[in-house]
Amino acid sequence: MTKDRYVAIDIGGSFLKGVLIEINQGEGMSHIPQKVLNSTVVKFPSKLGNRFTINDFKTALTNLLDQLTQNDTISAIGISTAGLVDYAGKKIILVAPHLEQLKSESWLNFLRKKYSVPVALINDSDATAIGCAALGYLKGNQTIGIMPIGTGVGFTVWRNGRKWTPFNSLPLLGSCYTPDGNYDQIISASSLAKYDNEMNLVNIFSMKKYEELREQYIEKLSGVIQTANIIYHVNKILIGGGLADAITYSKFPLTKYLMDKLKQKNIEIEVLSEGNMLPLIGATLLGAGEKSIMNYKQTHNYSNKTTEQPFNKNISLNTLTSYELVKLFWELEQEAGDKLYSSLDILTTVINKVTNSLKDGGRLIYVGAGTSGRLATVDTVEIACTFGFPREKVLTLVAGGLADAAYDIETHFEEDASCIPELLLLNLSPKDVVVGISVSGSAFYVQSALGYAKKIGALSILIQETDNYKPDFCDQIIPLYSGSEIIAGSTRMKAGTATKKIINFLSTSVMIKLGNVYGCYMVNLECINEKLINRACSILHELFGIEKEKALSKLKNNNYNLKNTITYLEEHEN
Repeated sequence: MTKDRYVAIDIGGSFLKGVLIEINQGEGMSHIPQKVLNSTVVKFPSKLGNRFTINDFKTALTNLLDQLTQNDTISAIGISTAGLVDYAGKKIILVAPHLEQLKSESWLNFLRKKYSVPVALINDSDATAIGCAALGYLKGNQTIGIMPIGTGVGFTVWRNGRKWTPFNSLPLLGSCYTPDGNYDQIISASSLAKYDNEMNLVNIFSMKKYEELREQYIEKLSGVIQTANIIYHVNKILIGGGLADAITYSKFPLTKYLMDKLKQKNIEIEVLSEGNMLPLIGATLLGAGEKSIMNYKQTHNYSNKTTEQPFNKNISLNTLTSYELVKLFWELEQEAGDKLYSSLDILTTVINKVTNSLKDGGRLIYVGAGTSGRLATVDTVEIACTFGFPREKVLTLVAGGLADAAYDIETHFEEDASCIPELLLLNLSPKDVVVGISVSGSAFYVQSALGYAKKIGALSILIQETDNYKPDFCDQIIPLYSGSEIIAGSTRMKAGTATKKIINFLSTSVMIKLGNVYGCYMVNLECINEKLINRACSILHELFGIEKEKALSKLKNNNYNLKNTITYLEEHEN
C-alpha cells in the first residue's frame, strides 16, 4: 500500500521537537490531527543562540530528522517556528536576537536539497491556529485570539475563518512593553518553571508552596489577556503551548482564576489540552497540503494570453478626448456583458451544485488576488445584510489578507504564494465550494486553493477569461470570454465587469433558491440601518397591505427580524 510520510518540526529557542506520521492511500487530511496526537515526539537541543553557529543548527536538524525518518523517504516537511515568516512561507524575516541564525536561508535550502520534498514554513502561533481549526476550536462568526505560551507568548487573531493581519504582520503582543518587562518576559512559562528546583511547571501549579507565585503570575497573565481583548476585540482566548500542557496535567483551574481577575467579562478563555502538540498538527497539515498541490502549479506564457493583448493596438488612447474615451469604454463594457451569454448553461449547472452544497451545510468560499479578490469580497459582505445569510457561510480569501484589502496588498508577490495556510484555517470540508477567480488563470494563490479543494473532495470552480483549456486543479470552469482589454493587461476593466456580473448571478441565484427571496422581495434582509428598516416596512406593505406605522410596530415587536415578522403576520393576520 502506498503511504505518504510527513515530518513536522517545531523550532524553539531551547529544543527542536518533531513527529513523523504516515498516511495510507485513501486516508484523507482529516486523519492527520489524531495521528499527530498519537505520535511520539522526538526532541533535540536546537543549538540556537550566541554560542552556536548556523552549522550547529543544521547538525541539530539533521540529528532530529535522521531519528524521525530512519533514512527512509519522506513526502514533505512542515516547520513551525518563532519569528515572522514571509507571506509565501519561504523564509524568516524577523526574529529575536538570540534566534538570529533562523534568518539565514541556508538551513532551509539545505533541507530542500537534502530531502527533495516541499519544505513549508509557518510562524508557530499560526501553526497553533491551524491545529486549533483542525480540532474544531475555531468556528463561527467570531474573533478568537490564539495564545501559545512557552518561552514567550505568541499571538494570532482568527476572525470568521481568516487570519486577521493589519499591515500584513502578526500582532506582536509579546513585544508590548511594561515597566516590569515586555509581555514575552512577564508571562513566560519557561521563566516561571525556573522557580521550581526541578524546573517543572506542573509543580508550580500543583504545590501549595507556590500559591503566592501563582497568584502573581495569574495577575500578570490576566493583564495581558485584557490588553488583547481591548486591542483586538476578541470574543475568546485559546491558551496553548507549554503553559497549557502544565495546566492540563496539574488540573489547575486557571480559567476560573483568570475570569475572576478580568475586568472585562465579555470574553471566554479556554486552556487547550493539546498544548504543544497544536503547532505540530498545524505544521504537518501545512506540509501535507503543500505536497498535495505541488503538481498543480502551471506556468504561463503571458505574451500569448488574450488578456495581455490590446483590444486595438492602433488606438492612441492618450490622443482621445474625454468623451471619446468614455464612449469607447462604454461600448467595450457592453460587449463584455453580452459575451457572458455563452456561459449561462455552465453557470446554471454551477448554481445548482452550489445550492445543494449550501443546503447540505457547506460554505461558499471565493478565492482571488487583486481585483478578482476585491470583487468577491464586495459580494460576500453584501450577502449577509441583503439575504440574512450567515456570515460564516459565505467568505472570501484575498491574496495578501483581508484586513488591508482596501489598500495596496500586492507588493510582495502575494498572488504567487500558496493559499494552503489560509484554507487550513477554514478547516475546509468536502461539503464546501471553492470558487477561484483568476482572469488569466495564472495566479498560484488561486491554483493552489482549487487544487487543495479538489484534493479533499470539495467542489472547485475556476472563473477565468477563456475555456481553451481546463486545468487539472479544478472541477469546473466558468469562462468570461471578455477578450482583450482596451489597456493591455488591465483586467480590472472588461474582465472585472464580467467577473462582477458572474458573481452577482451566482450568489443571487443561490440565495433565491435557498428561500431568501419571496416574489421579488428580499424577505430575509437585516434591518441594520434606516434605509433597510424602511425597505422592510415597504415589503410588509406590499405583501400584507399594512401601512408603514403598523409595519414598523410589527418589526419592533419581532426585534426587527423581517422573516419572523412575515411569519407572524401570515399566522395571525391572514
